[in-house]
Amino acid sequence: MQYPRNIFRRKALTAFGRLILPLLAEIKTSGLHRLPRKGPAILAGNHENIVEVVLMAVYSPAIVEFLGTGDVPIDPRFRWLADLYQFIPVKRGNIDRTAIYAALEVLKANGVVGIFPQGGIWGADMKSGRSGVAVLSYLSGAPVYPIGFGGLKGALSKMMHFKRPRLTLRVGDPLQMTTGEHNKSISKNDLDRFSSLVMERIVELLPPEEQKSTRKVQENFDVEVFVRKNGDYSEVKLMLDEQTRLGLGVLFHYPVLLDTFKRNLGLPVGCLQQIGEPILVQEVHEAIGAILDYLERENPGFFTYRFGIDRGILIKNALEVFRLCAEQHLEDRIFVFPIYEYSENGHLIRLRGVDSLHPPA
Repeated sequence: MQYPRNIFRRKALTAFGRLILPLLAEIKTSGLHRLPRKGPAILAGNHENIVEVVLMAVYSPAIVEFLGTGDVPIDPRFRWLADLYQFIPVKRGNIDRTAIYAALEVLKANGVVGIFPQGGIWGADMKSGRSGVAVLSYLSGAPVYPIGFGGLKGALSKMMHFKRPRLTLRVGDPLQMTTGEHNKSISKNDLDRFSSLVMERIVELLPPEEQKSTRKVQENFDVEVFVRKNGDYSEVKLMLDEQTRLGLGVLFHYPVLLDTFKRNLGLPVGCLQQIGEPILVQEVHEAIGAILDYLERENPGFFTYRFGIDRGILIKNALEVFRLCAEQHLEDRIFVFPIYEYSENGHLIRLRGVDSLHPPA
């Protein structure tokens, strides 16, 4: 891959970003002097929405070649920007050798690659990261510069409404993965350890209150589903087994998953986003069918990539059970209440319904 590419276009976009970003947000930066003016180098940051991608591109003194999603379409609201800037698409959930080779070519040309080791914006565990960042660093010998972006939650909406959220950008000292120059073999555990180290450094660069939010332990996901018979005014709790409730609880806890199905893929899942409201079971049945059909035909690794094999299969199985249950109540309405519990500082916190989708930091 030629690097840099789209030079004039990218420089124009970043220059425009430097002008407009201070008008849309209050941005505090530190450690920018650590960012390299040329590579090979890898910039790695936490991922919440498109804001941190823009910040990384704008504040880097070098032109950044980003690795981005290639397994699902870009959100239509921002697709024009992605098409204008361009990036290296990665088919997540598989070993995408084409993307790896393209990124290595950039690094070989003394380029700078931008990557988000969480692998997505669905709310993945901030204490771990995908091994892609370690693989690239190992094969290229390029150092990894951890970047912590703070204040991202809700920032995009605030910026679009001119509420100027407070954002932080902190750059840490570079990390170096052992290279393969001496023919030393490297294990998956070595790659995972380095990826986790990168994520640890990123977390340390976040504001203290956001560091705290990454350390919730003993999480528990659940869901309550009530059925209202057609023509009746009372509800009956739908009896689901524990594994099904857990799988559905995880699915509903991350709204970005249903957002992706609806906005990026155009699936008819809007009814599943009506938390706590009466939903026609027929619509629920069709929505789950569309998700399962997508998993079967196009992207079987959608859940397993994001949550691991065991939990990914658990979510898929839960949807299959839920769909079978829905077939018995097609003329009725249901109410869905996700439940999220976690222990923090010795206290058990339980959130239900819409509150469970947006737990406090």
